[in-house]
Parts: sequence; C-alpha cells; structure tokens
Amino acid sequence: MKGRRCRGQAGETLVELLITVSILGIAVVAILAGLGTAVRLSGTHRAQANAETIVAAGAESVKKQSYVDCASTYSPTDGVTLPNGWSLTVTSVKKWNGTSFVTSCPSPDQRLQLVTVRAASPSGQSVELVDVVKRKPT
Repeated sequence: MKGRRCRGQAGETLVELLITVSILGIAVVAILAGLGTAVRLSGTHRAQANAETIVAAGAESVKKQSYVDCASTYSPTDGVTLPNGWSLTVTSVKKWNGTSFVTSCPSPDQRLQLVTVRAASPSGQSVELVDVVKRKPT
C-alpha cells in the first residue's frame, strides 16, 4: 500500500517537480544574461558619451587658439581637464591650397586649416574624432 495514493491525497510526482525546477532555472539564466548585457552596454554608452564631451572640449580649445601659419599641430588640452587615462590629441593639420586640404604648406599660406582632434578612452574602445576648420582673420 505504500506506492498507492488514496483518494484524498493530492500531490506532484518527482518528474513534475524536476520539469518545474528546470524551467525556472532556464528563466533565471535568461534574466541574468539580459542583466549582464545591459550592464556592459551601459558602460560602453557611458564611455562614448564621455568621448563626445572630451572631443568637443578639445575642439573648443583648438578654436580659441590663435591661427599659426603652416602649423603642424595645436594643443587640444589647453584648459581641458581630462579624466584619468583618457587621451586628447590633434591627429592632423591640413592646409588649404586653393582647391583642397593638403598636408604640405602652400606658399603663400591660404589662411585656412583643417584640424582633426581625437579623444580616446583608456581601453581604446571609445574613440571620437572631430574636424575643426581654422581661419586666419584678415
């Protein structure tokens, strides 16, 4: 009589309980994977937003500096406080030769330069570039 149920006894079998626990386990794993992805993407988005802010500050710094004939670089960090590990550089200064921007210095200087400013996160995953056009006042 041990293996038989009486009419008033209700309950789940061991197989039903194992299936329930398996389904709940799969659901918990899916939720944790989703949370992990959300946390990782949040960090990536934060780094991209920081890079945009830093490169904008560097571009403003370059804009405020006086025009230098045939300049090879400008300092994008003047007056800019960088977060720890971030870099802010000028990657190129191209000069207008009358038809296009070139790396060599035309003679005479055409009073127009294209300066590329680059901000990079410590890991190098988030990089932003911006071009600044500098014009020599007449």
